[in-house]
Amino acid sequence: MNELSVNLLLKSIDCGHLMRILWVSPERKGVYLFNCDTLEMPELVEYADLQKLTDDGLYEIQETDPYFVTVTPEQLNENKRQARDRLWSLMAPLVTDEPRILDKRGRNQILAETIAKTGKTRGVLQRYLKTYWKRGKTQNAFIPDFHKRGGKGVEHRGGAVKMGRPRKYGDSVGVNVDDAIKAIFESAIKKYYHTRDEHSLQHAYDMMIKEHYTRFIPQDNGGSKAELLPADKIPTIGQFRYWYGKKHGVTEKLIKRKGETKFSLDHRAVTGKSDFGIMGPCAKYQIDATIGDIYLVSRFNRADIIGRPVIYFIIDVFSRMVAGMYVGLEGPSWAGMMMAIANACSDKVKFCAEYGITITEEEWPCRYVPNVILGDRGELESKSVETLISTLNVRVENALPYRGDMKGIIEQYFKTINTNAIEFLPGHVKKDIGERGSKDYRIGAILDIHQLTKILIQSALYHNNQHLLETFERTADMIADDVPPIPLKLWNWGISHCSGLPRSFPEDAVKLALMPMDSATVTAKGIRFKGLYYICERAVSERWFETARAKGSFKVDVSYDPRNMNRIYIRQSDGSIDSCHFTEWQEKYTDKCLDEIIHLHEAAKQAQREHEHKEMASKMDLSAAIDSVIAEAEDMARQTAIPKSKSERTKNIRDNRQNEKEANRREETFVLNNDDSNTAGSATTPQTESEPVSPALAMIIKQLEERLNEK
Repeated sequence: MNELSVNLLLKSIDCGHLMRILWVSPERKGVYLFNCDTLEMPELVEYADLQKLTDDGLYEIQETDPYFVTVTPEQLNENKRQARDRLWSLMAPLVTDEPRILDKRGRNQILAETIAKTGKTRGVLQRYLKTYWKRGKTQNAFIPDFHKRGGKGVEHRGGAVKMGRPRKYGDSVGVNVDDAIKAIFESAIKKYYHTRDEHSLQHAYDMMIKEHYTRFIPQDNGGSKAELLPADKIPTIGQFRYWYGKKHGVTEKLIKRKGETKFSLDHRAVTGKSDFGIMGPCAKYQIDATIGDIYLVSRFNRADIIGRPVIYFIIDVFSRMVAGMYVGLEGPSWAGMMMAIANACSDKVKFCAEYGITITEEEWPCRYVPNVILGDRGELESKSVETLISTLNVRVENALPYRGDMKGIIEQYFKTINTNAIEFLPGHVKKDIGERGSKDYRIGAILDIHQLTKILIQSALYHNNQHLLETFERTADMIADDVPPIPLKLWNWGISHCSGLPRSFPEDAVKLALMPMDSATVTAKGIRFKGLYYICERAVSERWFETARAKGSFKVDVSYDPRNMNRIYIRQSDGSIDSCHFTEWQEKYTDKCLDEIIHLHEAAKQAQREHEHKEMASKMDLSAAIDSVIAEAEDMARQTAIPKSKSERTKNIRDNRQNEKEANRREETFVLNNDDSNTAGSATTPQTESEPVSPALAMIIKQLEERLNEK
């Protein structure tokens, strides 16, 4: 059984007419059919009846579509493009309002509104509708059939007689542009005009004349003289321009001279809006990241500058609400995008409280899972996004390469946040850096990542609750209900009047679906992850650490939150989760994000490497000092007056040791209240009358003398 779908062509076996399916109801109960041959208005039929007729062979599915319009960029010249875009801008609001435009009553209302707004007649609008439906419901359905309009645009073949208007000035008749001259034109255009050098068309013409219509006659002095061919043999600049305008459109010119990327971003026709067709809040979110134009300092040591942050924002397309955000140092990457999505789906009251900001649920009610997320290809094409799709049933859309304009709403918010907030912060990147006399803006950095996040939260709250969207186009229903174009007002109105209730999931389920996964190592010291050590109840009760010490370390799968590394979560095979916290000696990392911890570890390694160099230099100094002492001892050994044999040197070691010990005692004896006139090293030096020895001190000296005599 072939399933019926939109745009499918069915051929009636009875009359031979081709019928196009324009719309299928979500519950597959009704189908709108359009007769492409009689061009009658769409007819609503039962899905089951049409399916049965198809299965019974009374309708035959057409594999080819004779009405569908397919054109290549080369075939779509500028005149056709402009005509198509003009009709599309007129008809897009009508044809996309399905199924209302397909129903007779709804169609009459839409046509009446459009006639009043545009002044077009009913007959003209109906003819455009039928053309759109017949040709496959695409924008290209409105490409005009210029080839059916007489001789305009048909290329005429020249003969011996010069075609065109006679020349007003000069005696030459001119030359017809034949295939050979066209080939020369094409070669010159390709070589001199369709290049990134962006030379003028006149320059391309001049170079063509030089190469193909000029003879260089050698001269006696070794040089050459340029001599043009007769004027009747040379095409004019007018012919060159006419041929180029006829053969090459503006689009091709811009692509060849500026490149596909710049054309798509700056010169492409913009006939739609990024929020067109969005049904309500949470229907689609736009997400993007940027490198913040500000330098930050470390929370561990505020004298250390840690560079510029990566800032993620998520915007609800329908209401322009800031639905989520994340500020970090890693990225742009899936980890950063994941944190932003998790934030968009979490309780904002709790989130703001983490940064000392008190709000109510009504001030920032975004805590739902969107139906669609539009972002960049890099992060949203990673394998990690599969969990988001399968677990939360979120459809992911990727903007085309170098097409930031497809995410115009989020791009505009980045410009706003930079102009209204970041530009005034200390450490902001200034444009005059590097100019003589300019200050190094990095030295002015005083904010850490936590403080910047707090500022961006406050900016988001202002945008959501107070910012008036001057360019926002309200719908007729919004105008009727007097809804001001403020994100929070639009969000609340959309929740009440639009596409049903947004989807929500338990916060822990969302986080687990989004948190990055990695492996940790169980060691005798704890569960090691990213250079940090954790402990959990299961590890203690099952003696993981003793096992690791006896049999060696082993791996476990964990999930973690890069924003706060206080805890990691071990995923067990049975689906349970074990929460792990820092060991006591790791509590210095409490409430720090992974980026800050990595920066601290790298700074420590850098300091260690720098110290290793200094330590090596000191070690060399020590080695040199030891060598000096050894050399002195060797020299003294050579100067010994009476050399002794081996037996003589070794037989009196005990007596030699005793003599050396007594000598050392005399030198090492403590001398208190010593006078330079007294003999150094004497413990029994009599004290002067002006400085009598105390009884306690005299007792200590007496005990020392008795111990020395005993030895």
